[in-house]
Amino acid sequence: MIQLYFTIGLFMWSMMSGLGPSAIADEMIPRKLLIAYQSDKGQTEQINDYFEVCQTITDYYGLLSDYLDVNTQPFPNDQHMSDYRAIITAFNSPEMKNGTSWLKWLKHQCDQGKRLIILGPLSGKDPNKPSQEYHQLVKSIYAYIGLRYDGLFLSHQGRIRYQFKDTTRVEFERKYPIFPKTYEKFAVIDKQTNVWLSIVRKDLPDSESAVVTTCPTGGFIKGTEIFWMDPISYKRKWYVNPFLFFEETLALQGLPRVDPTTLNGRRVAFSHIDGDAFSGPSRINSKKTCAEVIRDEVLKKYTYPVTVSVIVGEISPDAIGNDRLVDIAKSIFALPNIEPASHAYSHPFFWNEHSTVKDAYQNQYGILIPGYTHDPEKEIVYSINYISDHLSPKGKPCNIMFWTGACDPTERELTYCSINHFFNMNGGDTVFDDANDSYTAVAPLYRKVKSTYQVHCGQANENILTNLWEGPFYGYREIIKTMKNTDFPRRLKPIDIYYHFYSGEHEASLKALQSVYDWVLDQDIALVYTSEYIKMVNGFLTAKISRNAQGDFILTDYADCLTVRFDNPATLPDLKKSQNVLGYRILPQGLYVALKPKTDQARVAFLSPGNADSQPIPFIENASGWVMDFQVNGDTIQLTCKHFGKGTFRLNGLMPDHLYTINKGSANAQSLKSDDRGMLDGVFSIFDK
Repeated sequence: MIQLYFTIGLFMWSMMSGLGPSAIADEMIPRKLLIAYQSDKGQTEQINDYFEVCQTITDYYGLLSDYLDVNTQPFPNDQHMSDYRAIITAFNSPEMKNGTSWLKWLKHQCDQGKRLIILGPLSGKDPNKPSQEYHQLVKSIYAYIGLRYDGLFLSHQGRIRYQFKDTTRVEFERKYPIFPKTYEKFAVIDKQTNVWLSIVRKDLPDSESAVVTTCPTGGFIKGTEIFWMDPISYKRKWYVNPFLFFEETLALQGLPRVDPTTLNGRRVAFSHIDGDAFSGPSRINSKKTCAEVIRDEVLKKYTYPVTVSVIVGEISPDAIGNDRLVDIAKSIFALPNIEPASHAYSHPFFWNEHSTVKDAYQNQYGILIPGYTHDPEKEIVYSINYISDHLSPKGKPCNIMFWTGACDPTERELTYCSINHFFNMNGGDTVFDDANDSYTAVAPLYRKVKSTYQVHCGQANENILTNLWEGPFYGYREIIKTMKNTDFPRRLKPIDIYYHFYSGEHEASLKALQSVYDWVLDQDIALVYTSEYIKMVNGFLTAKISRNAQGDFILTDYADCLTVRFDNPATLPDLKKSQNVLGYRILPQGLYVALKPKTDQARVAFLSPGNADSQPIPFIENASGWVMDFQVNGDTIQLTCKHFGKGTFRLNGLMPDHLYTINKGSANAQSLKSDDRGMLDGVFSIFDK
């Protein structure tokens, strides 16, 4: 990481001043959603329609997802529910043991005005015999979202037809089948209910059923109308437009979206390596291991921050390693662009003892190490400490865990990370390309496990794109399509060049990897280490948003997540009123507002519609590093940046056609002139390594 100090000149920038008493917020904007599922129907926090396809969408809108097992967990009280924006049901069955208790609690939340989104069946029906109380509760809950449920279930497709389709909102990725699969009657009883799709029964009069709806209190999608699933591959495609659906049902228009994909207007980019095949022989050079080939042909040749992990049991002479492998690992971790990480002690193939992949490995947790039995603490804590003590240079400690195998850590493993202040990542494996052409293939930013969090990678690694290393070995170059599709038209993910050491085995795999680095370095990016991106996600998880009496947005607890996005804003930020805001950038994906780091609060104010500010206010439009400080005084602008390698920045709001002086430290004075629009482009230089 390189510290850069620039001095450029104009007047002290008032927007950098501290927050005053007027910034006190008076309205919290809840970011949390409560997702209900049933464990006795085979669902888990990660096996349910919401996590599998919807959380990615709500992550994009800056919301947080908590999961409630209605079978085993107590229902939250009113005080706890005050933190939640909405309740979303994601059940796969209409039946539920003790369903009356669930419906009573849900009815109470409706009475309190909590938003409700029903995806699929509402559930709560007694499996033996539904009671009169059940019918009354169901009727009142559906009425809350503008519908009357009349039942009349039918699966005879020949008698069911579509009545109305709003094709601007449905058939987003795939058209509905010729005939609807099933029928139940949901009649509209509130004129504020917006119908996106309705169906009818040919054999019944007055049978129109609204099966996709939104309303001021929430929304509803009948189960078979949410998405299509291929019966063989299980790939899915959206029927509804999920972005519009959640934006409307959750009333998100105009609200800020905390966004960890972007830094100072540039897309975040990082890279990480799983330690597999570190010691494997390379077919490119028989005298080298795969790790040496990756070191010499990638890590040394690209000015790119890479977080490299090793499997400690494979390296350590006390396990199955040797001194040569130790020396190779040391040579890699000593490189200036490398951040150390652990890929566990024995590379467990699964972490959850109930994992579905357990049988495939015949209960063998990881690679065989004589005398060793699986110990999650040794896999995590010992392995990370071993790298710090024996492999990484002094002053460059290891503090990152990259999950292995099925990437399914339990709360136990994630707690080991949190109490030891270790970062963690892996899982998700997003592939969004010609063969997986759906937003349902984009993984969420994170996975919540009870009270802990697992951060997902940006895109999938080469193992998936080479058919589990069966070939073609050049397959990883296809990840570029996923990187493009997760950026435009919506920036859902950062760029993550993610691979294993076995990419150094074949000439084709190495060249594919190099082609990805070449493409990424040609993009409009902000380079960071993996740990820095994980910090951004952690800030995403803790950030709070409120709105003061003047309508300004107040952000707190955002830590390292320094970007807030606005979609289709009616006007631009008011930089005179905004505080701890470095600047903004307008992109097709939205308006990205950059916050000043190391601050506790920020205020984002907007100009009144039609009120263009005639007095230019200097601001950072974009920068490829961390902008630690930006001040303008007379004819001098001080710009303090922390940046990886060589990059660029653009200042805006300057006086047009004006000459500014740049001092790099105390020497090498340089003059730059703004253009006729008041913009100035500069270059970050490398001063040390």
